[in-house]
Amino acid sequence: MRSGVEAAVEALYEVFARYPLIESVAYCDHCVGPEQVVDLHRTPLRHLTDEQLGPLLSKSMTTWGDQRYLNHFLPRLLELVASGEMNQWSYPSFLPHRIGGPWRSGADDERRAIGDFAAAWWKQTTSTYPGPCEPSEVLDTIADCGQSVAPYLFGWPAVAGEPAARQLAALVQDLLGSARRASDFWREVDQWLAGPMPTDILAAAVVATGSPDVAQELSDVYEHLACWREWRAVTPDER
Repeated sequence: MRSGVEAAVEALYEVFARYPLIESVAYCDHCVGPEQVVDLHRTPLRHLTDEQLGPLLSKSMTTWGDQRYLNHFLPRLLELVASGEMNQWSYPSFLPHRIGGPWRSGADDERRAIGDFAAAWWKQTTSTYPGPCEPSEVLDTIADCGQSVAPYLFGWPAVAGEPAARQLAALVQDLLGSARRASDFWREVDQWLAGPMPTDILAAAVVATGSPDVAQELSDVYEHLACWREWRAVTPDER
């Protein structure tokens, strides 16, 4: 039986199969080597590697092809993103500009397929430690695609095992150090951090874990969050 991410990726392949490879793609030959294009085109889609798709991720829609051209490669690109193989290509910086359009204004089945992938990717990320991707980077990518992050944050597993609790701790630490203030993203994050879910999950995991080191790790984040919430209560205008 396929996992959530695997099933979501298969749905992407089915939906985006309507975009055949455009052989005569336009590109800037100062930015893209002709051999890169030839190599990309002659390799079967499902066999493409991060080394082949990484340059396309950073250059597509600017100096290499357009959205329709990129759509042909999106299923494999997102498959590699979810596996962690695109981490070295700074996917949070580039991916939102590549999938944000189809996710917001594509055909209904395209928007649904990308949304289902994001949900499965988030679930995999929050339930696996260490996971292929950092939860803060996944959340940033979703936000920069123009999507609300509240359903993802408030959809955190109610009964979180140790891996989910440790991923939550990592996310909380990153969010508390975030510079993304005065934005819709931060307002949703602020509401979630101020609510009972993060501290409830961390407190339960501290008690449940059999590892003193993990208990200390989670306890430290709990205390950090508690201090932030005290600061938040007395300096609301700074948020």
